[in-house]
Amino acid sequence: MKQWKIILIPVVLAYLTILGLFLLAQRTLIYRPTPLNGDTPQKYGLHYQDVSFPSSDGITITGWWIQHPQGKTPRPVLLYCHGNGANISLLSEVSRLFYDFGFDELLFDYRSFGASQHAPLSEIAVAADALAAYHWIQTRGVPENRMLIWGHSLGSSVAAWLATQTHPAGLILEGAFPSTRAISTKRYPWLLVFPFMIQDPFDTEAYVQKRTCPLLEFHAEKDTIIPIDLGERVFAKAVEPKQFVVVKGIDHNDFPSVAEGYKDVVMNFTKGCLKQAATR
Repeated sequence: MKQWKIILIPVVLAYLTILGLFLLAQRTLIYRPTPLNGDTPQKYGLHYQDVSFPSSDGITITGWWIQHPQGKTPRPVLLYCHGNGANISLLSEVSRLFYDFGFDELLFDYRSFGASQHAPLSEIAVAADALAAYHWIQTRGVPENRMLIWGHSLGSSVAAWLATQTHPAGLILEGAFPSTRAISTKRYPWLLVFPFMIQDPFDTEAYVQKRTCPLLEFHAEKDTIIPIDLGERVFAKAVEPKQFVVVKGIDHNDFPSVAEGYKDVVMNFTKGCLKQAATR
């Protein structure tokens, strides 16, 4: 019995220490804010407008508004929610892709990311920032039936939540995950992470069940950050209408490199969303 205690006690103490560090550090694992690097859409031949607006708690959020020359037919407007280590300067090339897809667009940084005001980060906070960005587009006279929300990685959960609070024409997700706990369990199955331990649940599975707009979900075939089976779990929970597309041969952050390969899918989805939204 004493031998078991000699072995068991250090193991239990080590486990509790690791679990405690995980609980204390989980937000630093989730959010990795980075400063702007100086790149802008101008590098890719686009005119853009620097914008700023307050989040619900007064924190200043910054972003880029990129618009096509005004024509006879109003264009779809895209709100993009980026991942946990991105910022808008890292998305300069992506802004060109969205422009070529035919979108007017707003790219923004959550608090503490890019040039947005520094403030504590949490799921509630970044969700509020995304909702403020959505409302900013509306202040430009854009109706919801012309708006689509696109989220990548962590931003997929933010975007999915936003679609439950608003009525966009469509929702596009890249590299979506079921929840923070699902990722933790996938990466650290021995850690026994229970729901009450998670500060920011990012319960994407629940959000995609509550939305009212069509869903287009992309997932990288060789995703090493969020394995494809997690994206499939999100899709399985989502209510109709929905569409799942596997992007062959790429990893989690490789989407821009193969954008031409799924451009038609996005454009057809957008066209269908706008047509359906126009009737409501």
